[in-house]
Amino acid sequence: MSQDLDQEGFITEEFQKILLASATSSVSSSSLIDKDRKEKLLLSKTKNSGNISNDDIEKVTGDSLDPQYFDKWIPFLRSTIEKDQLAVAVDELRSSTEDNFQGLEVQLLRDFQVTNKLTNSISEVSDIQSAIEQQLTRQMMDFQTNLSNSTNELIVKKKIFLNNKKTSLKISESIILITKVLRILELSSKCQELISEKSFFKALQNLDNLEKLYLQEFKNYNFGFLKEIYDSIPFLKKVIRDECINLIRNSFNLNLGKNLEEVGHTMFACYNDELLAQWLQKRDQMDFSSFKFNSPVEISLRDQDVLSSISLDKFFHLDEFHDAIMIFETLQESQYLLSEFTNEYEFRKNKVIFPLVWKKTVNNINITTADIERDAFTKSLNLEFLQTYLLRILGFLMYDICLNKATDFSLVDNNYNSTNEFWEGLLNRLGPYLSYFMQKYLNDEEEIVKFKDFLSVYVAIIENFNLTITPLYNILLSVFQKYCDISMSSFSHEFKTLLDDDDFMPLTIQDKSLLDKVLKICWLKKDEDSKLMEEVKSMEDSGSQFSITLPFSPLYPMTCTLAKKIYSKLTNFISVFYGHNLQYLSNILIKTMDVIFNDIVNQQIKSKLDSNSREEIAQILINLDYFIIASKEFSKMMTNTNILQNPDIEIKLSSIKHYVESRKYAESKLINLIDSKISDIFDTVEFDWSANRIRKEPDISIIDVAQFLEMMFASTLVNLPYSIQTLLIFREFDSLTRKVLDLLLHETPNRLTPESVLNFEIDVNYLQGIIPRIFPSIEPSPSESRSSTPATSSRGASDHPTSLIENNIKSLEETFTELNQCIELLKSRDYAEYADPEIRMRKFSRIKAEDAQWLISKVKSLTPEPDDSSDNKSVMGSVRSSTPSNDSSANTNRLAKLFGR
Repeated sequence: MSQDLDQEGFITEEFQKILLASATSSVSSSSLIDKDRKEKLLLSKTKNSGNISNDDIEKVTGDSLDPQYFDKWIPFLRSTIEKDQLAVAVDELRSSTEDNFQGLEVQLLRDFQVTNKLTNSISEVSDIQSAIEQQLTRQMMDFQTNLSNSTNELIVKKKIFLNNKKTSLKISESIILITKVLRILELSSKCQELISEKSFFKALQNLDNLEKLYLQEFKNYNFGFLKEIYDSIPFLKKVIRDECINLIRNSFNLNLGKNLEEVGHTMFACYNDELLAQWLQKRDQMDFSSFKFNSPVEISLRDQDVLSSISLDKFFHLDEFHDAIMIFETLQESQYLLSEFTNEYEFRKNKVIFPLVWKKTVNNINITTADIERDAFTKSLNLEFLQTYLLRILGFLMYDICLNKATDFSLVDNNYNSTNEFWEGLLNRLGPYLSYFMQKYLNDEEEIVKFKDFLSVYVAIIENFNLTITPLYNILLSVFQKYCDISMSSFSHEFKTLLDDDDFMPLTIQDKSLLDKVLKICWLKKDEDSKLMEEVKSMEDSGSQFSITLPFSPLYPMTCTLAKKIYSKLTNFISVFYGHNLQYLSNILIKTMDVIFNDIVNQQIKSKLDSNSREEIAQILINLDYFIIASKEFSKMMTNTNILQNPDIEIKLSSIKHYVESRKYAESKLINLIDSKISDIFDTVEFDWSANRIRKEPDISIIDVAQFLEMMFASTLVNLPYSIQTLLIFREFDSLTRKVLDLLLHETPNRLTPESVLNFEIDVNYLQGIIPRIFPSIEPSPSESRSSTPATSSRGASDHPTSLIENNIKSLEETFTELNQCIELLKSRDYAEYADPEIRMRKFSRIKAEDAQWLISKVKSLTPEPDDSSDNKSVMGSVRSSTPSNDSSANTNRLAKLFGR
């Protein structure tokens, strides 16, 4: 209300200002309007019509009032009339006349007419107000009547509208309900369609939407057909679940059939034909011989385009498993899927590994050889079947790896080692069959190499997918051992042939190229090859026919060739693959070469020492001396090329020690044979101690002994090492002198004739005289050069200085000292000389007192014979300087008999 008064006061004040402005303008004009006339006119218009127009105002005001000011009244008057406040406005105008027109009093007073007119106008205004009020009253009543009628019409129309609105709302609700019913029908139909199209996850999503829609909208409705649709949801879910399991089974049928072998073949071919071939080429180009296939270096250099061609995603399509996992997770039946998958997958595994039985693998039952031989798997065993079988297993392993990774291991209950567990279990079952196959069927080197190459590439593939390789790699180690065994057997057979065909004679070569090959193959003594080259050069310079005789027999170079060949073959066998257990491989390699050098070469050579042929044993002794060198050099070669690539390792074959032992045995065997032969020859010697005639030549039996010794050392033993020759010479002469001395002291009669003593001296001097001819001569005579072997005339003389030979001759002659002193004592026939210490120390220092007395007693009682010392001296001199009579037929026959014994 206060706001209305404020508004009213504001309106009145504004109106007053306008009136004031109008009045001021009217007063200041030159002539005043006839207000009485104008007011009456306005009043009459108001009474008659109740409306005052602008034309009426203009007629009333005439020229005395500016129409613009009067136009400003109209809004205030209209507003006052509309608000039914015209009387209030008049009262306010009256009460504010003094305030608003104080400034005009003087002027109004001056114009009395104007003042009267103004006073009269007030009553006219009041009349106008009454007229207006009456008019407004009538209008208000009419308005109320119209309003009442309109209200009634509005109520009626509103009722109609509300009824229509309710009807429309029900129609809308019906439309919505029908739409939702149609949606349910559509979802139900779509589910059936998606199930028939195998889109089970989408079908399940539609079923969930259908279930939610029904529960939210139609749970309280009694729609029978909708209830039937809702009740069919569990059945449809079961259909989806069963169909998902069927899809998994179909996926198994598709992926675990013959295509597994194709996958295995493709993977193997990629590694074997492309990656391996590329690596072998790069290894030769980049000198990477120490790096194996599938080593980190080889893997880092692989062609990635080749690897991308064998991506597992290209082989297997596993969309069914993704859908199944999502579907069963949505159904909250993941354990059911896991159970069904496990059962089905176990069944598929059994089919994949057939004809092996998977249950035995799971139960870890030990398999005997008898079980293996009766097994159906064994009946199909051959290299081709085994390769096909393992490639099928490889395909399955690739499938299992791909499936587990694609499903994030959810189908194996997050067991990240599931593939490896299956693989280890299979190897536990398959291992005995592989070992049986290797032992039973792999008996040929070519088949072993094929199996090794296949299994090595197979192991490389398995290793690249982080699966266990230990059992298979152990099979590879066994394959290498089998290859070594077969190689040793082959070597043994070839060596036996070589040994049986060997002539046990020094190797004579008449072809320069052949000599170069032999020197390249064999290991010789220090500086021996340079000396041989000097001999070759000397022959070429002199233009003589090429002919070189080597100390060893053909067996030695042929054996070296075989040994190098088999070592190269064994190292090549493991050069490309075999990247693990290098120490074990090295031990196998060393053991194999030890077996070859000792158990085969040494033992078979040693078996030949049972021979009674001195020439053969002597040549064996020479060969053994070179085989010791070969073993040492072969050890160095294996050290430098050891597969461990360790520069600090040192390999020493144990066969070196065994060769040394065999050489000692051969030496003792040769010595025993020579001793036996000399003993047999010496047994034929008969000294005539009762002789009455002095011989001019030694006894024929002594000549036989001397010829035997001279010929034996000049031919049979000429190629022996000088140390062995010296040993044998000293041993045999020492043995010979001891035998003769023992015979003189213990086997002679009690009485000896002086002639027999002189004859005995002739025989002993003859034996002593052959000593210089046994040792190699420094400057052989032309006849000796022609008769001696090349080895004797060249290397025998040049290898040892003159002083050494002369010292050896002097030492050997000293073995006759005691025997010569005994002869001198017998010739003196006087014990007084022996009793004289000075003479004894000078002439008889080696003779014991009891032996001296015994010898003197044998010749003391005899009557002295005429002194023919000059003749004896001449005879003895001639004997010492004489050579055996080789021209006599008797001697030739006896030598033939001796060498034939």
